[in-house]
Amino acid sequence: MSDVPDRLVAMQIGAVSFVDEGVDQTLDILAERGAVNALFLATPTWTRGTGGRQIPGHPIPDHGGQEYDLGWVGGNYATTHPQYYGNTVLGAAGQAPEHPDLDLLETVIPKAKERGMKSFAWMEESGGARQLRTYPNFAKVLEVDPWSRPGRRPCFNNPDYRNWHLGFVEDYLQSYDLDGLAWCSERPGPLNMLMQGTVDVPEIGCFCPHCKQLGKDRGIDVDRAQRGYRELIEWNQRVGAGERPADGAFVTFWRILLNFPEVLAWQTVWTESQRQLYRDIYGVAKAIKPETQVGWHVYHNISFSPFYRADQDYAEMAKFSDFIKVVIYNNCAGPRFFTWVKSICGALFADAEPEDVYPLMMKLLQLDEGSYDKLPQTGFTADYVRRETERAVAGVGGQSAIYPGIDIDIPVGVAKQRGLESPRDLGTKINWDDNEGELTQCTRDSVRDAVLAAFEGGAEGVVLSRKYSEMMLDNLSGSGDALKSLAG
Repeated sequence: MSDVPDRLVAMQIGAVSFVDEGVDQTLDILAERGAVNALFLATPTWTRGTGGRQIPGHPIPDHGGQEYDLGWVGGNYATTHPQYYGNTVLGAAGQAPEHPDLDLLETVIPKAKERGMKSFAWMEESGGARQLRTYPNFAKVLEVDPWSRPGRRPCFNNPDYRNWHLGFVEDYLQSYDLDGLAWCSERPGPLNMLMQGTVDVPEIGCFCPHCKQLGKDRGIDVDRAQRGYRELIEWNQRVGAGERPADGAFVTFWRILLNFPEVLAWQTVWTESQRQLYRDIYGVAKAIKPETQVGWHVYHNISFSPFYRADQDYAEMAKFSDFIKVVIYNNCAGPRFFTWVKSICGALFADAEPEDVYPLMMKLLQLDEGSYDKLPQTGFTADYVRRETERAVAGVGGQSAIYPGIDIDIPVGVAKQRGLESPRDLGTKINWDDNEGELTQCTRDSVRDAVLAAFEGGAEGVVLSRKYSEMMLDNLSGSGDALKSLAG
């Protein structure tokens, strides 16, 4: 690790791993096997992607607790300092019910520094329903759907929600000796959701008073925007149920956009609202501690959807980013993209078959992978990691560091034990009956090749993902193999 000091190798890791395996032992394993020199400590988190042990129903790895944590809730794994949350009805962020006696940051940061490891707070905002169940007043910050009903996800423009997150930023940076913050929001805007599959209507928004005022300030006819989204939702539901308009699904969709151009403008309002929270977090962090490294997680749709990719302008993000962690998970990309193509063929491209749409998406996204029907078994190649890294590096133009997310044993397929968790938490949905053979699996060599490909593509670091508690130790060693190779 000391031979390659300029290359950041970060591990996303949650509180449970330190509880199960001990802080010293865990840090030593990460350094020895993965050449890890930085930690993305998952707090706060409300999602199974970074919180808790292995997703129930998937194989438990060869370390850590050997049983599922079925009652996992998530939340803040650091000590709450109430003085930083006075400007929000959500109040102080209470500690997660798991490990109530553990302060993850206080416990781990000093031991990490002893080993020359940096510490970042990995902060997720994507919990939604979990937060609604566990935080008083959370219903007051929800989005509003096109029929003016409360939705399910929090609104970026609600000042109480924004101030709550800024409270976390201030609390963590004033209370702990952190090197940086990594903020994660795995949410596409409403138009993206409507195009790529049958929607959950409460997740289409937002038309709350704050968003309406912002739209009016931009000269958008808010009533027409709501009408347009109602028509699109009805289109989405009919097409998803198997109905086909006389002019086809795509033409009908496009006609709605022509009749209601406000729909596209509202998608931009939503995306810019998410981006403004990035700016606010960056500004507050730098005001408190200028040397803090602040960056963002850009989720996997950046590789699958040309529409979402258009939203995520790396050049613009570089203006308020020290680094960007781009999800470039090559092993699970195969099953995930297979599923994504099937989903969009149930909405925007319902007039075509997945086998027809797949080569078009490859061209539009500048990808070059195997045949569509074999993706669940083969995944994507390491060359995908190199090419997507190069694209991101070119996009930021030297203004931010690019840290690709590297896939180590991220679950693919539906968990084999049904009913243990919400379907939203069970990873990629693959219909096993539609595929011949076993789904793709990580190996030590595939991890090594992906890490090497990221650095070949110009990355300044990598983030080993999604969480240590689902990784096999031998596959983690693939990262160490790569760093040894680079050190010569």
